[in-house]
Amino acid sequence: MEIWHALTGLVERKVVQESIRTINEDLYSKPVKSLRFLLASGGMSGEMDAGINMYTYLKALPIEVETIGFGELDTAATIIFLGGKKRTALENCQFIFREGRYTIENVIASVHAHEEAIALFKRELEGLIFVIAKETGNDTEVVAQMLRRGKIMSAEESKEFGITGSIIATLPLYQQNKLGFNDSQEA
Repeated sequence: MEIWHALTGLVERKVVQESIRTINEDLYSKPVKSLRFLLASGGMSGEMDAGINMYTYLKALPIEVETIGFGELDTAATIIFLGGKKRTALENCQFIFREGRYTIENVIASVHAHEEAIALFKRELEGLIFVIAKETGNDTEVVAQMLRRGKIMSAEESKEFGITGSIIATLPLYQQNKLGFNDSQEA
């Protein structure tokens, strides 16, 4: 059995937790062999640690995982996209790369508290660079420079960079044909 899941909008901790819960419900109640995970995040970067958590979860699933990108995928969503064994993008999909943007909640804090926050931010950035480099086969310095400068990639560029495996024109709704819903039927 194939299941579908969609994550659209901002990649946040609660959204990722809900996605994992929903997928787990299907995995533990149905004979699931594959997951098709649709992704679009708009122009917001989201929470990088939430993206890395979802990426790690998808990579660990003992089923076939295909990620399908459409619209815009900002950095946190692109990390999730890289969690698919098969990675497909719609032809007008864009991948947006940039370093994370951080807010320190307690602006009035000791130097030690600020140093600790910066250390966490740096560790997250290193993890981000590592995942992108590992999954695309690119050098970590190439990835770090791309994030530092900021980059928007078309689907074609993402394929050349090793992010996307294939580019398609329409969503692969093969189940529609299996159920007898096709274009030749009259409404």
